[in-house]
Amino acid sequence: MATLQDEDSDDSSGWNKVNQNEADEMEQAESNEHVSSEEEEKESSDEVSFDEEEEVIITTHPQHKTFGNEAYKRKDYRAAIESYTNAIELSVVQYEGLDSKGADKEQADELAAVVASYFGNRSAAASMILKYEDVIADCDQAIFYNSSMVKAYFRKAKMEVTLGRVSEALKTYTLGLIRDPNNAAVLKERDQATDVLRRFDLAKSCLIKFSQTKQRSEARQANAQIDLVLAYAPSWKEARLAKCDALIAMGRMDEAYAITTSLMKSGMERNGDLLMMRVKCLYNMGEFESAIRHLRQMLNGDPDNKIAFAELKRIKNIEKTKKEADEFYKKRDMDGAIEKYTEALEQCTDSVNFRAKLFNNRASAFAAKRKHIECVADCGSAIELDESYEKAYAKRATSLLVLGEPSDVEAAIRDFEKLLELVPEEEHREYKKKIRAAQVQLKRAKRKDFYKILGVAKDATEPEIKKGYRKLALKWHPDRHANSDDTEKKVAEATFRDVNHAYEVLSDKKKKQMYDDGVDEQDLDDPNARPRGDGGGMGGIDPNVLFQMFMQQNGGGGGGGGGHSHGGGFGF
Repeated sequence: MATLQDEDSDDSSGWNKVNQNEADEMEQAESNEHVSSEEEEKESSDEVSFDEEEEVIITTHPQHKTFGNEAYKRKDYRAAIESYTNAIELSVVQYEGLDSKGADKEQADELAAVVASYFGNRSAAASMILKYEDVIADCDQAIFYNSSMVKAYFRKAKMEVTLGRVSEALKTYTLGLIRDPNNAAVLKERDQATDVLRRFDLAKSCLIKFSQTKQRSEARQANAQIDLVLAYAPSWKEARLAKCDALIAMGRMDEAYAITTSLMKSGMERNGDLLMMRVKCLYNMGEFESAIRHLRQMLNGDPDNKIAFAELKRIKNIEKTKKEADEFYKKRDMDGAIEKYTEALEQCTDSVNFRAKLFNNRASAFAAKRKHIECVADCGSAIELDESYEKAYAKRATSLLVLGEPSDVEAAIRDFEKLLELVPEEEHREYKKKIRAAQVQLKRAKRKDFYKILGVAKDATEPEIKKGYRKLALKWHPDRHANSDDTEKKVAEATFRDVNHAYEVLSDKKKKQMYDDGVDEQDLDDPNARPRGDGGGMGGIDPNVLFQMFMQQNGGGGGGGGGHSHGGGFGF
């Protein structure tokens, strides 16, 4: 930005020459006034006496300029603008007086340069309080009075870029460079302005590609380019509107909504594109009523707005479907909830954040039905749409632990570690505890898995554990393999022992809790549980005795002990 001293440097002599005749006339007028005053005083001396003579102070435009400079230095820009305005008004009157008197061109040009410098000073002060339109107007006036004032061209061009009028700014730069063609700093500014236009065109192209492909990488690229544009042109409303579009595509609704609020206050409250983006933010944030209210306001002002009407109908349908899904979920009708959440996903195709919520809600319904594979898949879809979705990470980790394969547990640990990056520090303790528990489970998962042996899930209920045991005990009981070859008999006996041992642990609440807490298999019979025995080498109880006990508890028939012949049916 040009300094005030530079802009004032060309007015130091001109106005003095121009003012000289007027100053002489003013002195003569003051002298005549003084004589007249003395006569009046003599005539009225018998009636009135004055203790002192009242002094009349006349401030010239150079003095107002000085006041303005002083205010500018102490950063009182509004006071500076007021003083420069006074200087402008007085100097313009003087300039017009010269013109009416037919003064020579040299005098007029000198005073015109002074007037231009005052406009330049006022534009500098206006730029400091972000009055960009006023800056441009003052630069135009400065150029009107002095077309050779190159600083006015360059300041005007900067303000035009700031406001996003880049094409106009390039023309203004050209006019200034005609008068100062070797100004390296300004040449660089012009090249930067050209680059701003190129980047903005690239950003718009990326947003078009996102609308076609839904690839968030396109939205991120658009946002990066727009940030570079706004760094050079911070008040470019069209660029800020495009940034809203990019943020919405990236799922950053709170940031986008804040920008729409700022733009509404800047005089764009009737801009249809802005209002539609505000609607997108609201329904992505789940604020259906507010989104619908905005659309109705748009339609009140423009009843024939087909886009707003279609959007209003669509959002109302999505809201209705989601409410139905939520009601099914509250009633514990998970099949109905899953169906309705699926329908809502089909209706809502362009809302990144809201689709993430729908996937997460459907994942909750799948988890409630203990369909953990489906739950993990939906949580993954939600996270793909919203990389900071804490609930989706936590839900997916829980279902992965239930699935229990080593690769599943490892993935769950990664989710918990990701949550440590996302959640507030006061919640770290909880997730660190879950990571430790998952690490214990991982260690156990690489050894003998009693749940897997019985063919049940990690969250299996007591009846499900019994059912799994009954099915496998019947399948692998040695009597069933009496006629098998020796190899098959050994496999059946080993599997039968594992099934019985698994059931012994999982049917005992205390042992099951210890096992779930990560206690190693060989430590389950410590002093706080049943002592470890050697009956059959399988946890202190003969597998055939355990099997017979189970059958008696469940009303099954039973033959002689020893695990050889159990007579008729088992009552399964």
